[in-house]
Amino acid sequence: MKKYILVTGGAGFVGSYLTKELIKENFHVVVVDDLSNGKIENITKEIEFYKLDIGDEADLLKIPLHPFQCVIHLAAQSSNAISFINPIHDLNTNQIGTYNIINFCIERKISRFIFTSSMSAYGKPQQLPTKESSPLNPDSFYAVHKVASEHYIRIVSKQNRIHSTIFRLYTTYGHGQNLDNVNQGLLSIYLSYILNNKPIIVKGSKFRRRDIIHVTDVVNAIILSLNCKKSYGKIYNLGTGETNTVEELIQLLTTGLGFEKKEYPVIYKSGTSGDPFTTFAAITKAKRDLGWRPKISAKAGIQMTIKPYLTDTITNFGKKK
Repeated sequence: MKKYILVTGGAGFVGSYLTKELIKENFHVVVVDDLSNGKIENITKEIEFYKLDIGDEADLLKIPLHPFQCVIHLAAQSSNAISFINPIHDLNTNQIGTYNIINFCIERKISRFIFTSSMSAYGKPQQLPTKESSPLNPDSFYAVHKVASEHYIRIVSKQNRIHSTIFRLYTTYGHGQNLDNVNQGLLSIYLSYILNNKPIIVKGSKFRRRDIIHVTDVVNAIILSLNCKKSYGKIYNLGTGETNTVEELIQLLTTGLGFEKKEYPVIYKSGTSGDPFTTFAAITKAKRDLGWRPKISAKAGIQMTIKPYLTDTITNFGKKK
């Protein structure tokens, strides 16, 4: 008997890694994605794919009546900066989209729901490392809509006996992020500048500290949660519990690509509204309930991320490596 699972945003960065693992777990994976940020190349032949907008409730009627065991909701506009530029789009995708998907679960009698929220829910954290019980103080429309979505899920899950799990993702990175989007993804933004032979533009202080987590560690946590009853009705941080300065992360990128320390030009500009100075996840809860551990350090993860580009010719403003 087939095990059906629905993944929203499955053509995106995290989704592309997750669907591969779900297929290994013998799931029949159905993906819905509007391809606004995801890529059709991420949809493999084993995946049943539907291009649709989760913000349009009528669009969800196109999804076949499969007996889904679980819905994993990844689809999102995931940039604080972009949410200020187009808050209505962010509202439609992140808040209304989540509302539509959780209602889809009610209508289809799907009792398992997993949602990826964001560390942005904390705003400027009041405690470090930041626990899941820390006050929520969203400082961007993106964060506001993520927090609202968490509350929708909490209320609807209790009313309809849906077993939900929420993950607040910290800065997630790895090979395959959309390098065309310079408003989303800390490391992918910097890598994009380097690969296009341009100075790295940093919005904010080089002394800001970031807890970054490799995408495979994120996916591992989601997979472990699928049948973990301890995770029902709970919220988890997904970070590494370690931090690096922005300057350190840039040096890991540039030296990994063959540039001397501080050789690559970096331009610092004023920060983005809603951007905290430090992110630092408390991850004891995920370790305890899921038996999960982040396995990839920042140094190893960045090396994994840039390795596919090392065969390309990269110039340092006309000077070849």
